[in-house]
Amino acid sequence: MINKYKNYVKSKAKSYFLVGAEKEDLYQEGMIGLYKAIRDFKPETLASFRAFAEICITRQIITAIKTATRQKHIPLNSYISLNKPVYDEESDRTLIDVLSTIYVSDPEELIISKEQRKRLKRE
Repeated sequence: MINKYKNYVKSKAKSYFLVGAEKEDLYQEGMIGLYKAIRDFKPETLASFRAFAEICITRQIITAIKTATRQKHIPLNSYISLNKPVYDEESDRTLIDVLSTIYVSDPEELIISKEQRKRLKRE
């Protein structure tokens, strides 16, 4: 079945485009859709296998495109490493060195610190 429909999957994948991906990626998604069609097809239904496979292949390709273009991955894909040199590539100083490592995580210490600053300002 896979050999019989692989050219159909190729032609279907050619009609779609995914930024940052190769045509082979969409072809593979189409082949996954074909596999799902083979796995899930029930001959007792009135639909032909070709019609069912076309729907499964198209849905798999479209789902892959939607998943790849979702905005939720932008923060992960556009991060800045804390270990990157700050000034130039040969610098020993990194962003993590520049950022203050002194922070208060205990709420009690935070309140006490604020009260001490207020008292110092009054005095």
